[in-house]
Amino acid sequence: MDEITLVRELGEEKRLPSPDRLAAARTRLMSEIDPPKRPRRWAALLAAAAATAIAAVTVPQIVTPNAQPPAPAPSVAPGPKLTPVAAFLDQAATAAENEPDVVPRGDQFLYLRFIEWGGDANEAWLSIDGRHDGWGVDQDGKYATIPGCAVGGDCRAVVRYRADMPTDPKAMVAWLRATARKDFGSDSLDAVTKYLGTVSTRFWMRPAQRAALYRAIGLIDGVRLVEGVTDSRGRDGVGVAWVPTGQTSEVVVWVFDPKTFRMLGTPESSIDEIALVDRARQKA
Repeated sequence: MDEITLVRELGEEKRLPSPDRLAAARTRLMSEIDPPKRPRRWAALLAAAAATAIAAVTVPQIVTPNAQPPAPAPSVAPGPKLTPVAAFLDQAATAAENEPDVVPRGDQFLYLRFIEWGGDANEAWLSIDGRHDGWGVDQDGKYATIPGCAVGGDCRAVVRYRADMPTDPKAMVAWLRATARKDFGSDSLDAVTKYLGTVSTRFWMRPAQRAALYRAIGLIDGVRLVEGVTDSRGRDGVGVAWVPTGQTSEVVVWVFDPKTFRMLGTPESSIDEIALVDRARQKA
Protein backbone atom coordinates (compact mmCIF):
# COMPACT_ATOMS: atom_id res chain seq x y z
CA MET A 1 0.00 0.00 0.00
CA ASP A 2 1.37 3.39 -0.89
CA GLU A 3 1.44 6.48 1.33
CA ILE A 4 -1.38 8.29 -0.49
CA THR A 5 -3.86 5.36 -0.11
CA LEU A 6 -2.95 5.04 3.58
CA VAL A 7 -3.67 8.66 4.29
CA ARG A 8 -7.01 8.49 2.51
CA GLU A 9 -8.10 5.40 4.51
CA LEU A 10 -7.06 6.96 7.82
CA GLY A 11 -9.12 10.02 6.97
CA GLU A 12 -12.13 7.94 6.32
CA GLU A 13 -11.78 6.09 9.65
CA LYS A 14 -11.24 9.24 11.80
CA ARG A 15 -13.07 12.49 11.27
CA LEU A 16 -10.94 15.67 10.96
CA PRO A 17 -11.07 18.15 13.91
CA SER A 18 -13.45 21.05 13.71
CA PRO A 19 -12.20 24.61 12.85
CA ASP A 20 -12.60 25.69 16.52
CA ARG A 21 -10.34 22.93 17.70
CA LEU A 22 -7.82 23.82 14.98
CA ALA A 23 -7.85 27.51 16.02
CA ALA A 24 -7.10 26.65 19.66
CA ALA A 25 -4.32 24.33 18.60
CA ARG A 26 -2.86 26.96 16.32
CA THR A 27 -2.75 29.46 19.21
CA ARG A 28 -0.88 27.02 21.45
CA LEU A 29 1.60 26.24 18.66
CA MET A 30 2.38 29.88 17.94
CA SER A 31 2.88 30.62 21.62
CA GLU A 32 5.49 27.88 21.76
CA ILE A 33 7.25 29.09 18.62
CA ASP A 34 7.30 32.84 19.56
CA PRO A 35 6.68 33.31 23.27
CA PRO A 36 5.97 36.82 24.64
CA LYS A 37 9.14 38.89 24.72
CA ARG A 38 10.75 39.39 28.11
CA PRO A 39 14.28 40.27 29.18
CA ARG A 40 16.66 37.41 28.82
CA ARG A 41 19.28 36.85 31.49
CA TRP A 42 22.12 36.48 28.96
CA ALA A 43 21.30 39.89 27.42
CA ALA A 44 21.49 41.49 30.85
CA LEU A 45 24.80 39.81 31.49
CA LEU A 46 26.19 41.07 28.18
CA ALA A 47 25.06 44.61 28.94
CA ALA A 48 26.74 44.50 32.34
CA ALA A 49 29.93 43.13 30.87
CA ALA A 50 30.00 45.83 28.22
CA ALA A 51 29.56 48.53 30.85
CA THR A 52 32.37 47.05 32.91
CA ALA A 53 34.65 46.92 29.86
CA ILE A 54 33.95 50.54 28.98
CA ALA A 55 34.64 51.59 32.54
CA ALA A 56 37.89 49.62 32.55
CA VAL A 57 39.26 51.21 29.36
CA THR A 58 41.80 53.95 30.16
CA VAL A 59 41.36 56.82 27.70
CA PRO A 60 44.59 58.77 27.29
CA GLN A 61 44.08 62.41 28.13
CA ILE A 62 45.75 65.26 26.29
CA VAL A 63 47.50 67.29 28.93
CA THR A 64 48.31 70.83 27.95
CA PRO A 65 51.40 72.02 29.83
CA ASN A 66 51.41 75.39 31.41
CA ALA A 67 52.40 78.09 28.96
CA GLN A 68 56.16 78.52 29.08
CA PRO A 69 58.18 81.46 27.66
CA PRO A 70 60.13 80.56 24.51
CA ALA A 71 63.59 79.25 25.13
CA PRO A 72 66.14 82.05 24.83
CA ALA A 73 68.27 82.03 21.69
CA PRO A 74 71.89 81.04 22.16
CA SER A 75 73.75 84.05 23.38
CA VAL A 76 76.09 85.58 20.82
CA ALA A 77 78.72 87.99 21.94
CA PRO A 78 78.02 91.33 20.24
CA GLY A 79 80.70 92.55 17.86
CA PRO A 80 82.51 95.79 18.48
CA LYS A 81 80.41 98.85 17.76
CA LEU A 82 81.74 100.55 14.66
CA THR A 83 82.32 104.27 14.56
CA PRO A 84 80.53 106.11 11.72
CA VAL A 85 83.69 106.24 9.63
CA ALA A 86 84.43 102.56 10.25
CA ALA A 87 80.87 101.55 9.34
CA PHE A 88 80.98 103.61 6.14
CA LEU A 89 84.38 102.26 5.10
CA ASP A 90 83.17 98.74 5.80
CA GLN A 91 80.48 99.34 3.15
CA ALA A 92 83.16 100.63 0.78
CA ALA A 93 85.24 97.53 1.50
CA THR A 94 82.31 95.27 0.67
CA ALA A 95 81.88 97.06 -2.67
CA ALA A 96 85.61 96.68 -3.39
CA GLU A 97 85.49 92.95 -2.66
CA ASN A 98 83.08 92.51 -5.58
CA GLU A 99 85.55 93.86 -8.14
CA PRO A 100 87.34 91.44 -10.52
CA ASP A 101 90.43 89.84 -8.99
CA VAL A 102 93.39 90.25 -11.35
CA VAL A 103 97.04 89.55 -10.53
CA PRO A 104 99.27 91.76 -12.71
CA ARG A 105 102.40 90.65 -14.52
CA GLY A 106 105.64 92.41 -13.78
CA ASP A 107 105.97 93.65 -17.37
CA GLN A 108 102.56 95.35 -17.36
CA PHE A 109 101.73 98.96 -16.58
CA LEU A 110 99.30 100.62 -14.21
CA TYR A 111 97.31 103.06 -16.32
CA LEU A 112 95.89 106.06 -14.45
CA ARG A 113 93.68 108.85 -15.74
CA PHE A 114 92.64 111.68 -13.43
CA ILE A 115 90.54 114.77 -13.97
CA GLU A 116 92.17 117.65 -12.17
CA TRP A 117 90.52 120.71 -10.72
CA GLY A 118 89.55 122.86 -13.69
CA GLY A 119 88.85 119.89 -16.00
CA ASP A 120 92.33 119.01 -17.26
CA ALA A 121 93.06 115.30 -17.76
CA ASN A 122 96.23 113.81 -16.39
CA GLU A 123 97.45 110.36 -17.49
CA ALA A 124 100.27 108.11 -16.35
CA TRP A 125 101.67 104.68 -17.19
CA LEU A 126 103.58 103.23 -14.25
CA SER A 127 105.68 100.06 -14.54
CA ILE A 128 104.32 97.29 -12.30
CA ASP A 129 107.76 95.91 -11.37
CA GLY A 130 109.47 99.29 -11.68
CA ARG A 131 111.95 97.87 -14.22
CA HIS A 132 110.38 99.30 -17.38
CA ASP A 133 110.17 102.86 -18.64
CA GLY A 134 106.79 104.45 -18.14
CA TRP A 135 105.21 107.68 -19.27
CA GLY A 136 103.59 110.58 -17.45
CA VAL A 137 103.62 114.23 -16.47
CA ASP A 138 106.87 115.44 -14.96
CA GLN A 139 107.43 118.19 -12.44
CA ASP A 140 107.22 120.81 -15.20
CA GLY A 141 103.74 119.65 -16.19
CA LYS A 142 104.92 118.08 -19.44
CA TYR A 143 104.69 114.45 -20.52
CA ALA A 144 107.99 112.65 -20.38
CA THR A 145 109.50 109.21 -19.86
CA ILE A 146 109.40 107.84 -16.34
CA PRO A 147 112.67 105.88 -16.18
CA GLY A 148 112.52 102.33 -14.90
CA CYS A 149 115.23 100.88 -12.69
CA ALA A 150 116.94 98.16 -14.69
CA VAL A 151 118.21 95.07 -12.92
CA GLY A 152 121.67 95.82 -11.54
CA GLY A 153 121.20 99.55 -11.90
CA ASP A 154 122.16 102.04 -9.23
CA CYS A 155 118.57 102.86 -8.37
CA ARG A 156 115.57 101.66 -6.45
CA ALA A 157 112.71 100.13 -8.42
CA VAL A 158 109.32 101.45 -7.39
CA VAL A 159 107.08 98.40 -7.43
CA ARG A 160 103.40 99.17 -8.17
CA TYR A 161 101.99 95.85 -7.00
CA ARG A 162 102.84 94.53 -3.55
CA ALA A 163 101.98 90.87 -3.16
CA ASP A 164 102.87 91.18 0.54
CA MET A 165 100.18 93.81 1.14
CA PRO A 166 97.92 92.28 3.83
CA THR A 167 94.29 91.34 3.40
CA ASP A 168 93.51 91.58 7.12
CA PRO A 169 92.56 95.08 8.41
CA LYS A 170 94.68 94.95 11.58
CA ALA A 171 97.67 93.63 9.66
CA MET A 172 97.08 96.40 7.11
CA VAL A 173 97.29 99.03 9.87
CA ALA A 174 100.69 97.64 10.88
CA TRP A 175 101.78 97.55 7.24
CA LEU A 176 100.76 101.18 6.68
CA ARG A 177 102.60 102.34 9.78
CA ALA A 178 105.73 100.41 8.82
CA THR A 179 105.66 101.74 5.25
CA ALA A 180 105.04 105.32 6.38
CA ARG A 181 107.85 105.02 8.88
CA LYS A 182 110.16 103.75 6.12
CA ASP A 183 109.18 106.42 3.55
CA PHE A 184 108.47 109.39 5.82
CA GLY A 185 110.43 108.54 8.94
CA SER A 186 107.28 108.49 11.07
CA ASP A 187 104.27 106.28 11.65
CA SER A 188 102.09 109.06 13.09
CA LEU A 189 98.57 109.78 11.85
CA ASP A 190 99.97 112.63 9.77
CA ALA A 191 102.42 110.33 8.00
CA VAL A 192 99.93 107.51 7.46
CA THR A 193 97.18 109.73 6.06
CA LYS A 194 99.61 111.47 3.73
CA TYR A 195 100.51 108.05 2.38
CA LEU A 196 96.87 107.07 1.77
CA GLY A 197 96.52 109.05 -1.44
CA THR A 198 99.58 107.35 -2.89
CA VAL A 199 98.83 103.81 -1.80
CA SER A 200 95.16 103.94 -2.87
CA THR A 201 95.76 105.20 -6.43
CA ARG A 202 99.44 104.64 -7.29
CA PHE A 203 99.42 100.92 -6.51
CA TRP A 204 97.52 98.07 -8.11
CA MET A 205 95.53 96.37 -5.37
CA ARG A 206 93.55 93.18 -5.53
CA PRO A 207 89.98 93.34 -4.15
CA ALA A 208 90.85 91.77 -0.79
CA GLN A 209 93.78 94.16 -0.34
CA ARG A 210 91.73 97.26 -1.14
CA ALA A 211 88.96 96.07 1.18
CA ALA A 212 91.50 95.60 3.97
CA LEU A 213 92.87 99.10 3.31
CA TYR A 214 89.44 100.70 3.70
CA ARG A 215 88.65 98.77 6.87
CA ALA A 216 92.10 99.53 8.28
CA ILE A 217 91.57 103.28 7.98
CA GLY A 218 88.33 102.89 9.92
CA LEU A 219 90.37 101.47 12.82
CA ILE A 220 92.71 104.46 13.10
CA ASP A 221 91.79 107.08 15.69
CA GLY A 222 91.50 110.61 14.33
CA VAL A 223 89.95 109.71 10.97
CA ARG A 224 86.40 110.97 10.48
CA LEU A 225 83.60 111.41 7.95
CA VAL A 226 82.74 114.74 6.37
CA GLU A 227 79.35 115.21 4.71
CA GLY A 228 78.64 117.39 1.69
CA VAL A 229 82.04 117.34 -0.02
CA THR A 230 82.67 117.21 -3.77
CA ASP A 231 85.42 115.79 -5.93
CA SER A 232 87.30 117.83 -8.54
CA ARG A 233 84.44 117.37 -11.02
CA GLY A 234 81.86 118.65 -8.60
CA ARG A 235 80.31 115.26 -7.82
CA ASP A 236 78.71 115.10 -4.38
CA GLY A 237 80.20 112.62 -1.99
CA VAL A 238 81.19 111.68 1.53
CA GLY A 239 84.70 112.58 2.58
CA VAL A 240 87.15 110.68 4.76
CA ALA A 241 89.22 113.30 6.51
CA TRP A 242 91.70 114.00 9.27
CA VAL A 243 92.98 117.11 11.06
CA PRO A 244 96.75 117.57 10.72
CA THR A 245 98.73 118.21 13.88
CA GLY A 246 98.68 121.88 14.85
CA GLN A 247 95.71 122.67 12.59
CA THR A 248 91.98 122.97 13.12
CA SER A 249 90.61 122.48 9.60
CA GLU A 250 89.99 119.03 8.18
CA VAL A 251 91.87 117.65 5.19
CA VAL A 252 89.84 115.34 2.95
CA VAL A 253 91.97 112.49 1.62
CA TRP A 254 89.21 110.45 -0.03
CA VAL A 255 85.78 111.21 -1.51
CA PHE A 256 83.31 108.33 -1.89
CA ASP A 257 80.04 108.04 -3.75
CA PRO A 258 77.39 107.85 -0.97
CA LYS A 259 75.26 105.35 -2.94
CA THR A 260 77.74 102.95 -4.52
CA PHE A 261 80.54 103.47 -1.94
CA ARG A 262 83.08 103.65 -4.79
CA MET A 263 85.98 106.03 -4.34
CA LEU A 264 85.64 109.10 -6.55
CA GLY A 265 89.01 110.64 -5.77
CA THR A 266 89.78 113.85 -3.88
CA PRO A 267 88.55 117.45 -4.04
CA GLU A 268 91.61 118.26 -6.17
CA SER A 269 91.74 115.20 -8.45
CA SER A 270 89.07 112.67 -9.36
CA ILE A 271 89.61 109.15 -10.68
CA ASP A 272 88.56 108.61 -14.27
CA GLU A 273 90.32 105.29 -14.98
CA ILE A 274 92.55 102.78 -13.21
CA ALA A 275 93.48 99.73 -15.28
CA LEU A 276 96.21 97.31 -16.32
CA VAL A 277 97.73 97.63 -19.82
CA ASP A 278 100.56 95.83 -21.61
CA ARG A 279 102.62 98.80 -22.72
CA ALA A 280 103.18 102.49 -22.00
CA ARG A 281 100.78 104.94 -23.69
CA GLN A 282 98.26 102.18 -24.28
CA LYS A 283 94.70 103.24 -23.45
CA ALA A 284 92.57 100.95 -21.33
